[in-house]
Amino acid sequence: MLSTTIIVTTYNWPDALRLSLRSVLDQSITPDQVIVADDGSGPETAEVVEDILSPSPLRWCHIWHQDKGVRQSRIKNLAVKYSDLPYLIFVDQDVVLHPHFVADHLSMVQEGIFLQGKRSLLPGYYTQKILVDGSFKPPPLWMRGLRNRKNSFRSSLLKRLFAMPRKFQTSLRGCNLSMFKSDFLKVDGFDEIYDESWGREDSDICYRMFHTGIRIKTLWFSALQYHLKHEVMKNWERERLDSQIQQNLKEKRVKALKGFSQLTSEGEIIGASI
Repeated sequence: MLSTTIIVTTYNWPDALRLSLRSVLDQSITPDQVIVADDGSGPETAEVVEDILSPSPLRWCHIWHQDKGVRQSRIKNLAVKYSDLPYLIFVDQDVVLHPHFVADHLSMVQEGIFLQGKRSLLPGYYTQKILVDGSFKPPPLWMRGLRNRKNSFRSSLLKRLFAMPRKFQTSLRGCNLSMFKSDFLKVDGFDEIYDESWGREDSDICYRMFHTGIRIKTLWFSALQYHLKHEVMKNWERERLDSQIQQNLKEKRVKALKGFSQLTSEGEIIGASI
């Protein structure tokens, strides 16, 4: 089985991170390494990471840099710096994983292709319940208020029928994304020009992979993921970010303008397995 690092990005929502990390530990095929990519959270987040991951047999580390506003691209690049394995899976703190999430990604790995899965959206009342309980079970398809319901249906047969390689796709999300580390390095990772706001860094790296000839497979009916209900972040610089995306497409960019190769030395490991 291909050796895999799962990278979980987080920022100051320890209760959600607790659920997300527990779902990582509950995988039918566990990753070989877990890296928590922390965009400047306070000490409560470190306590959750230690509490959940320390008793486990998994190799893990908690990467942190100072809180200087939204720096999702940078913290993900920093996490990859500490991964020594050939395959990367990226998820966020606000998603909980189906027990076969990692297994589904690994079952579809193919050279020259990266993978993107879908997510269903949990209703607010259920989100609050599982946050209070500290535990999660995949909800039934008929749950009241569940959105993107079709993304909660898992089928081994359908996932192979629908996972056709494509040269380009516009609907892209970084919360359910996997790729070879060599492909990540080929396009120079995430681009820090998208920092100081949230979003679009995931679309940007995917477009650059398209421009180098790397194709995508969408994981329909597999790699299920459940998004916790929360408020949308304010101060989203949509116009600036969209302008950068359009420039990427116009120039057919293959390298990040400020990517992994330009990563500064800031940041540190604040917790790790022995």
